[in-house]
Amino acid sequence: MAVFTEAADADSTDDLDGHRIPRLDFEFTTGCDHRCGHCYNVWNAGSGASAGEAYPRGALDTAAQWAMMEKALVETGATHVTITGGEPLLRRDAVELIERLCARVKTVQLITNGSHVTPEIAARFARAGLRSVQLTLLSADRDTHDRLKGAVCFDDTVRAALDLREAGVPVQCCFVAMRETAGELAGVMELCLVLGIRGLSYNRMSPTGWAVDEVERLLPEVAHVEADLETANRLAPRYQIRVSTAMPIPPCLVRMSRYPHVNFGFCSVGSHSPNIVIDPLGNTRSCNLSSTVLGNIREQTWAEIHQNPYLETFPKRVPEVCRGCAYERTCQGGCKESGAATYGSAEIPEPFVRQALP
Repeated sequence: MAVFTEAADADSTDDLDGHRIPRLDFEFTTGCDHRCGHCYNVWNAGSGASAGEAYPRGALDTAAQWAMMEKALVETGATHVTITGGEPLLRRDAVELIERLCARVKTVQLITNGSHVTPEIAARFARAGLRSVQLTLLSADRDTHDRLKGAVCFDDTVRAALDLREAGVPVQCCFVAMRETAGELAGVMELCLVLGIRGLSYNRMSPTGWAVDEVERLLPEVAHVEADLETANRLAPRYQIRVSTAMPIPPCLVRMSRYPHVNFGFCSVGSHSPNIVIDPLGNTRSCNLSSTVLGNIREQTWAEIHQNPYLETFPKRVPEVCRGCAYERTCQGGCKESGAATYGSAEIPEPFVRQALP
Protein backbone atom coordinates (compact mmCIF):
# COMPACT_ATOMS: atom_id res chain seq x y z
CA MET A 1 0.00 0.00 0.00
CA ALA A 2 1.34 3.42 -0.95
CA VAL A 3 2.24 5.82 1.85
CA PHE A 4 3.20 9.48 2.14
CA THR A 5 6.91 10.12 2.27
CA GLU A 6 8.66 12.34 4.75
CA ALA A 7 9.34 14.86 1.99
CA ALA A 8 5.66 15.16 1.20
CA ASP A 9 4.74 15.87 4.81
CA ALA A 10 7.57 18.35 5.21
CA ASP A 11 6.29 20.46 2.34
CA SER A 12 2.88 21.16 3.91
CA THR A 13 3.58 24.88 4.27
CA ASP A 14 1.02 27.61 4.90
CA ASP A 15 2.07 29.66 1.88
CA LEU A 16 0.94 26.85 -0.46
CA ASP A 17 -2.49 26.37 1.12
CA GLY A 18 -4.28 28.69 -1.29
CA HIS A 19 -2.94 26.75 -4.27
CA ARG A 20 -3.37 23.16 -3.12
CA ILE A 21 -5.23 20.74 -5.35
CA PRO A 22 -5.96 17.05 -4.63
CA ARG A 23 -4.95 15.44 -7.93
CA LEU A 24 -2.76 15.67 -11.01
CA ASP A 25 -2.65 13.92 -14.38
CA PHE A 26 0.76 13.23 -15.92
CA GLU A 27 0.88 12.52 -19.66
CA PHE A 28 3.95 10.28 -19.96
CA THR A 29 4.23 10.41 -23.75
CA THR A 30 2.51 11.72 -26.87
CA GLY A 31 3.19 8.43 -28.66
CA CYS A 32 0.57 5.72 -29.14
CA ASP A 33 0.41 2.45 -31.07
CA HIS A 34 -3.38 2.60 -31.53
CA ARG A 35 -5.25 4.98 -33.84
CA CYS A 36 -8.68 5.59 -32.37
CA GLY A 37 -10.89 7.82 -34.50
CA HIS A 38 -12.27 9.43 -31.36
CA CYS A 39 -8.81 10.33 -29.96
CA TYR A 40 -8.94 13.67 -28.13
CA ASN A 41 -5.17 14.13 -27.61
CA VAL A 42 -4.55 17.80 -28.36
CA TRP A 43 -1.17 17.22 -30.04
CA ASN A 44 -3.09 15.26 -32.73
CA ALA A 45 -4.96 18.37 -33.86
CA GLY A 46 -7.17 17.76 -36.88
CA SER A 47 -8.52 20.33 -39.31
CA GLY A 48 -10.71 22.06 -36.73
CA ALA A 49 -10.17 25.41 -35.09
CA SER A 50 -7.38 24.07 -32.86
CA ALA A 51 -5.29 22.76 -35.75
CA GLY A 52 -3.22 25.89 -36.30
CA GLU A 53 -0.08 25.94 -34.19
CA ALA A 54 1.46 22.51 -33.57
CA TYR A 55 1.39 21.39 -29.95
CA PRO A 56 4.94 20.86 -28.59
CA ARG A 57 6.19 17.28 -28.54
CA GLY A 58 9.16 15.74 -26.81
CA ALA A 59 10.20 13.84 -23.70
CA LEU A 60 12.46 14.20 -20.68
CA ASP A 61 14.94 11.62 -19.48
CA THR A 62 14.15 9.65 -16.33
CA ALA A 63 15.90 12.00 -13.90
CA ALA A 64 14.34 15.13 -15.39
CA GLN A 65 10.90 13.52 -15.60
CA TRP A 66 10.99 12.51 -11.94
CA ALA A 67 12.29 15.92 -10.87
CA MET A 68 9.45 17.59 -12.77
CA MET A 69 6.82 15.34 -11.22
CA GLU A 70 8.27 15.70 -7.73
CA LYS A 71 8.26 19.49 -8.05
CA ALA A 72 4.62 19.44 -9.17
CA LEU A 73 3.61 17.17 -6.30
CA VAL A 74 5.40 19.25 -3.68
CA GLU A 75 3.98 22.55 -4.93
CA THR A 76 0.39 21.39 -5.50
CA GLY A 77 0.12 19.07 -2.51
CA ALA A 78 -1.65 16.54 -4.77
CA THR A 79 -2.23 13.13 -3.20
CA HIS A 80 -3.71 11.35 -6.23
CA VAL A 81 -2.03 10.92 -9.62
CA THR A 82 -3.39 9.56 -12.89
CA ILE A 83 -0.86 8.40 -15.49
CA THR A 84 -1.98 8.71 -19.09
CA GLY A 85 -0.72 9.58 -22.56
CA GLY A 86 -0.67 8.74 -25.49
CA GLU A 87 0.17 5.24 -24.39
CA PRO A 88 2.17 5.72 -21.17
CA LEU A 89 3.77 2.27 -21.17
CA LEU A 90 5.64 3.14 -24.37
CA ARG A 91 8.07 4.97 -22.09
CA ARG A 92 10.85 2.50 -21.28
CA ASP A 93 11.02 3.77 -17.71
CA ALA A 94 7.23 3.95 -17.21
CA VAL A 95 6.97 1.07 -14.74
CA GLU A 96 9.87 2.43 -12.67
CA LEU A 97 8.30 5.89 -12.55
CA ILE A 98 4.92 4.46 -11.59
CA GLU A 99 6.53 2.48 -8.76
CA ARG A 100 8.21 5.63 -7.48
CA LEU A 101 4.94 7.56 -7.67
CA CYS A 102 3.11 4.82 -5.73
CA ALA A 103 5.66 5.27 -2.93
CA ARG A 104 5.30 9.06 -3.10
CA VAL A 105 1.55 9.73 -3.12
CA LYS A 106 -1.53 8.15 -1.60
CA THR A 107 -3.11 6.76 -4.79
CA VAL A 108 -2.02 6.26 -8.40
CA GLN A 109 -4.16 5.22 -11.37
CA LEU A 110 -2.90 4.16 -14.80
CA ILE A 111 -4.79 4.60 -18.07
CA THR A 112 -3.36 2.27 -20.75
CA ASN A 113 -4.47 0.42 -23.85
CA GLY A 114 -3.27 -2.82 -22.23
CA SER A 115 -1.08 -3.98 -25.10
CA HIS A 116 2.10 -3.64 -23.02
CA VAL A 117 0.88 -5.18 -19.76
CA THR A 118 2.54 -8.53 -19.00
CA PRO A 119 2.15 -10.82 -15.95
CA GLU A 120 5.50 -9.51 -14.72
CA ILE A 121 4.44 -5.87 -15.05
CA ALA A 122 1.10 -6.63 -13.42
CA ALA A 123 2.95 -8.19 -10.47
CA ARG A 124 5.17 -5.11 -10.13
CA PHE A 125 2.08 -2.89 -10.13
CA ALA A 126 0.54 -5.01 -7.40
CA ARG A 127 3.67 -4.84 -5.23
CA ALA A 128 3.85 -1.07 -5.72
CA GLY A 129 0.24 -0.62 -4.58
CA LEU A 130 -1.17 0.81 -7.83
CA ARG A 131 -4.79 1.67 -7.07
CA SER A 132 -6.27 0.74 -10.45
CA VAL A 133 -5.70 0.37 -14.18
CA GLN A 134 -8.21 1.63 -16.74
CA LEU A 135 -8.56 -0.27 -20.03
CA THR A 136 -10.76 0.68 -22.99
CA LEU A 137 -13.40 -1.70 -24.33
CA LEU A 138 -15.52 -0.37 -27.19
CA SER A 139 -17.32 -3.63 -27.97
CA ALA A 140 -17.51 -7.22 -26.81
CA ASP A 141 -16.99 -8.15 -30.46
CA ARG A 142 -13.31 -8.46 -31.38
CA ASP A 143 -13.58 -7.15 -34.93
CA THR A 144 -15.73 -4.15 -33.97
CA HIS A 145 -13.44 -3.19 -31.11
CA ASP A 146 -10.28 -3.49 -33.23
CA ARG A 147 -11.77 -1.50 -36.10
CA LEU A 148 -12.71 1.38 -33.80
CA LYS A 149 -9.32 1.26 -32.05
CA GLY A 150 -7.39 1.22 -35.31
CA ALA A 151 -5.29 -1.71 -34.08
CA VAL A 152 -5.48 -5.46 -33.48
CA CYS A 153 -5.80 -5.19 -29.71
CA PHE A 154 -8.97 -6.81 -28.34
CA ASP A 155 -7.16 -9.95 -27.19
CA ASP A 156 -4.41 -7.82 -25.61
CA THR A 157 -7.01 -5.85 -23.63
CA VAL A 158 -8.73 -9.00 -22.35
CA ARG A 159 -5.39 -10.61 -21.51
CA ALA A 160 -4.26 -7.49 -19.65
CA ALA A 161 -7.47 -7.47 -17.61
CA LEU A 162 -6.94 -11.11 -16.64
CA ASP A 163 -3.24 -10.63 -15.81
CA LEU A 164 -4.02 -7.61 -13.65
CA ARG A 165 -6.86 -9.37 -11.86
CA GLU A 166 -4.63 -12.39 -11.23
CA ALA A 167 -2.01 -10.07 -9.70
CA GLY A 168 -4.62 -8.36 -7.54
CA VAL A 169 -4.69 -4.98 -9.32
CA PRO A 170 -8.22 -3.54 -9.69
CA VAL A 171 -9.29 -2.89 -13.29
CA GLN A 172 -11.73 -0.31 -14.60
CA CYS A 173 -13.26 -0.15 -18.07
CA CYS A 174 -13.57 2.90 -20.29
CA PHE A 175 -16.42 2.84 -22.82
CA VAL A 176 -16.64 5.62 -25.41
CA ALA A 177 -20.15 6.41 -26.63
CA MET A 178 -20.09 7.04 -30.37
CA ARG A 179 -22.48 6.60 -33.24
CA GLU A 180 -20.62 3.38 -34.11
CA THR A 181 -20.77 1.97 -30.56
CA ALA A 182 -24.53 2.37 -30.28
CA GLY A 183 -25.93 -0.85 -28.85
CA GLU A 184 -22.52 -2.16 -27.72
CA LEU A 185 -22.66 -1.22 -24.03
CA ALA A 186 -24.66 -4.24 -22.85
CA GLY A 187 -22.09 -6.63 -24.31
CA VAL A 188 -19.22 -4.62 -22.83
CA MET A 189 -20.81 -4.69 -19.37
CA GLU A 190 -21.37 -8.43 -19.64
CA LEU A 191 -17.72 -8.89 -20.61
CA CYS A 192 -16.72 -6.71 -17.63
CA LEU A 193 -18.71 -9.03 -15.37
CA VAL A 194 -16.86 -12.07 -16.72
CA LEU A 195 -13.47 -10.35 -16.42
CA GLY A 196 -14.11 -9.21 -12.86
CA ILE A 197 -14.21 -5.51 -13.75
CA ARG A 198 -16.41 -3.60 -11.33
CA GLY A 199 -16.00 -0.01 -12.50
CA LEU A 200 -16.97 1.53 -15.84
CA SER A 201 -16.24 5.05 -17.04
CA TYR A 202 -18.85 6.11 -19.61
CA ASN A 203 -17.34 8.71 -21.97
CA ARG A 204 -19.60 10.16 -24.59
CA MET A 205 -17.40 11.34 -27.46
CA SER A 206 -16.14 14.90 -26.98
CA PRO A 207 -14.20 15.91 -30.10
CA THR A 208 -10.79 17.51 -29.75
CA GLY A 209 -7.54 16.48 -31.46
CA TRP A 210 -8.12 14.71 -34.76
CA ALA A 211 -11.58 13.65 -33.57
CA VAL A 212 -12.87 17.03 -34.82
CA ASP A 213 -12.60 15.51 -38.30
CA GLU A 214 -14.76 12.56 -37.25
CA VAL A 215 -17.77 14.43 -35.86
CA GLU A 216 -20.14 13.53 -38.67
CA ARG A 217 -19.13 9.86 -38.61
CA LEU A 218 -18.73 9.19 -34.89
CA LEU A 219 -20.54 11.77 -32.76
CA PRO A 220 -23.46 10.10 -30.94
CA GLU A 221 -26.93 11.58 -30.87
CA VAL A 222 -28.83 12.23 -27.66
CA ALA A 223 -30.97 9.15 -28.35
CA HIS A 224 -27.83 6.97 -28.46
CA VAL A 225 -26.64 8.29 -25.09
CA GLU A 226 -30.08 7.86 -23.51
CA ALA A 227 -30.24 4.25 -24.72
CA ASP A 228 -26.79 3.60 -23.23
CA LEU A 229 -27.77 5.16 -19.92
CA GLU A 230 -30.88 3.00 -19.77
CA THR A 231 -28.68 -0.05 -20.32
CA ALA A 232 -26.19 1.08 -17.68
CA ASN A 233 -28.92 1.85 -15.17
CA ARG A 234 -30.46 -1.60 -15.69
CA LEU A 235 -27.27 -3.65 -15.61
CA ALA A 236 -25.15 -1.74 -13.05
CA PRO A 237 -26.97 -3.09 -9.97
CA ARG A 238 -27.39 -6.55 -11.49
CA TYR A 239 -23.69 -6.90 -12.34
CA GLN A 240 -22.51 -4.80 -9.38
CA ILE A 241 -20.60 -2.45 -11.69
CA ARG A 242 -20.19 1.20 -10.69
CA VAL A 243 -20.89 3.39 -13.73
CA SER A 244 -19.73 7.01 -13.85
CA THR A 245 -19.76 9.57 -16.64
CA ALA A 246 -16.36 11.08 -17.40
CA MET A 247 -17.50 13.61 -20.00
CA PRO A 248 -20.24 16.07 -19.02
CA ILE A 249 -23.72 15.26 -20.28
CA PRO A 250 -25.87 18.41 -20.32
CA PRO A 251 -28.99 17.90 -18.17
CA CYS A 252 -31.03 20.00 -20.60
CA LEU A 253 -30.61 17.16 -23.09
CA VAL A 254 -30.70 14.13 -20.79
CA ARG A 255 -32.76 13.93 -17.60
CA MET A 256 -30.28 12.45 -15.14
CA SER A 257 -32.85 11.57 -12.49
CA ARG A 258 -34.02 8.74 -14.74
CA TYR A 259 -30.73 6.93 -14.19
CA PRO A 260 -30.14 6.61 -10.42
CA HIS A 261 -27.50 3.90 -10.85
CA VAL A 262 -25.26 6.17 -12.94
CA ASN A 263 -22.97 8.75 -11.31
CA PHE A 264 -22.88 11.97 -13.33
CA GLY A 265 -20.13 14.59 -13.31
CA PHE A 266 -19.42 17.98 -14.87
CA CYS A 267 -16.39 20.04 -15.92
CA SER A 268 -13.90 20.38 -13.08
CA VAL A 269 -12.25 23.64 -14.19
CA GLY A 270 -12.64 26.19 -11.42
CA SER A 271 -13.74 23.57 -8.89
CA HIS A 272 -11.92 22.49 -5.71
CA SER A 273 -10.68 19.40 -7.57
CA PRO A 274 -9.57 20.51 -11.05
CA ASN A 275 -8.31 17.94 -13.54
CA ILE A 276 -4.92 19.64 -14.02
CA VAL A 277 -2.77 17.92 -16.66
CA ILE A 278 1.01 18.07 -17.11
CA ASP A 279 2.45 16.90 -20.43
CA PRO A 280 5.84 15.16 -21.07
CA LEU A 281 7.67 18.52 -21.19
CA GLY A 282 6.05 20.05 -18.12
CA ASN A 283 3.46 22.13 -19.99
CA THR A 284 0.44 22.46 -17.74
CA ARG A 285 -3.19 22.57 -18.91
CA SER A 286 -6.63 22.75 -17.29
CA CYS A 287 -7.69 19.29 -18.57
CA ASN A 288 -6.80 16.56 -21.07
CA LEU A 289 -8.96 18.12 -23.79
CA SER A 290 -7.57 21.63 -23.47
CA SER A 291 -4.80 22.80 -25.80
CA THR A 292 -4.28 26.01 -23.81
CA VAL A 293 -0.96 25.93 -21.95
CA LEU A 294 -1.26 27.69 -18.59
CA GLY A 295 2.48 27.59 -17.95
CA ASN A 296 5.35 25.17 -17.50
CA ILE A 297 5.88 23.54 -14.12
CA ARG A 298 9.61 23.12 -14.78
CA GLU A 299 10.07 26.83 -15.36
CA GLN A 300 7.44 28.37 -13.08
CA THR A 301 5.99 27.75 -9.66
CA TRP A 302 2.59 26.12 -9.36
CA ALA A 303 1.36 29.26 -7.56
CA GLU A 304 2.22 31.31 -10.68
CA ILE A 305 0.51 28.84 -12.99
CA HIS A 306 -2.53 28.54 -10.73
CA GLN A 307 -3.07 32.29 -10.98
CA ASN A 308 -3.46 32.14 -14.77
CA PRO A 309 -6.70 34.07 -15.55
CA TYR A 310 -7.85 31.23 -17.82
CA LEU A 311 -8.76 29.12 -14.79
CA GLU A 312 -11.04 31.85 -13.50
CA THR A 313 -12.59 33.06 -16.74
CA PHE A 314 -13.16 29.71 -18.48
CA PRO A 315 -16.04 28.55 -16.22
CA LYS A 316 -17.83 31.86 -16.88
CA ARG A 317 -17.60 31.58 -20.67
CA VAL A 318 -20.75 29.74 -21.64
CA PRO A 319 -22.66 29.69 -24.93
CA GLU A 320 -25.37 32.33 -25.24
CA VAL A 321 -28.03 29.64 -25.49
CA CYS A 322 -26.99 28.38 -22.03
CA ARG A 323 -27.14 31.71 -20.22
CA GLY A 324 -29.86 31.86 -17.61
CA CYS A 325 -30.31 28.09 -17.58
CA ALA A 326 -30.87 26.56 -14.15
CA TYR A 327 -27.80 24.37 -14.78
CA GLU A 328 -25.54 27.15 -16.11
CA ARG A 329 -23.07 27.12 -13.20
CA THR A 330 -22.80 23.34 -12.87
CA CYS A 331 -23.06 22.20 -16.50
CA GLN A 332 -21.35 25.25 -18.07
CA GLY A 333 -22.68 24.19 -21.45
CA GLY A 334 -21.13 20.71 -21.56
CA CYS A 335 -17.57 20.21 -22.80
CA LYS A 336 -16.58 23.72 -23.89
CA GLU A 337 -13.05 22.62 -24.83
CA SER A 338 -14.70 20.54 -27.53
CA GLY A 339 -16.51 23.61 -28.78
CA ALA A 340 -13.26 25.57 -28.80
CA ALA A 341 -11.37 22.83 -30.65
CA THR A 342 -14.10 22.30 -33.25
CA TYR A 343 -15.45 25.81 -33.79
CA GLY A 344 -12.83 28.15 -32.33
CA SER A 345 -14.68 29.40 -29.26
CA ALA A 346 -15.82 28.01 -25.92
CA GLU A 347 -18.89 30.18 -26.29
CA ILE A 348 -20.12 28.27 -29.33
CA PRO A 349 -22.16 25.21 -28.33
CA GLU A 350 -20.00 22.09 -28.45
CA PRO A 351 -20.86 19.49 -31.15
CA PHE A 352 -23.00 17.21 -28.93
CA VAL A 353 -25.14 20.17 -27.86
CA ARG A 354 -25.14 21.91 -31.24
CA GLN A 355 -26.54 18.93 -33.11
CA ALA A 356 -29.45 18.77 -30.65
CA LEU A 357 -30.40 22.42 -31.02
CA PRO A 358 -33.48 23.22 -33.15
